[in-house]
Amino acid sequence: MAKRAYSTPIHTWAFRIFCTSLPALVVPALIALTLLGLGASDPVVTGHAAQKLEAVR
Repeated sequence: MAKRAYSTPIHTWAFRIFCTSLPALVVPALIALTLLGLGASDPVVTGHAAQKLEAVR
């Protein structure tokens, strides 16, 4: 019988943190970046693509 029957190995805790807490922090940031990208106007649709191309050259 194990000496510490109720102890959890550290790799199990790390795996649990990696699989639950980390995505809970990353997913809202990715959603915010997506919404920011959707809010930016598309230069081809607005007709400013030629001006953007000249600015790059």
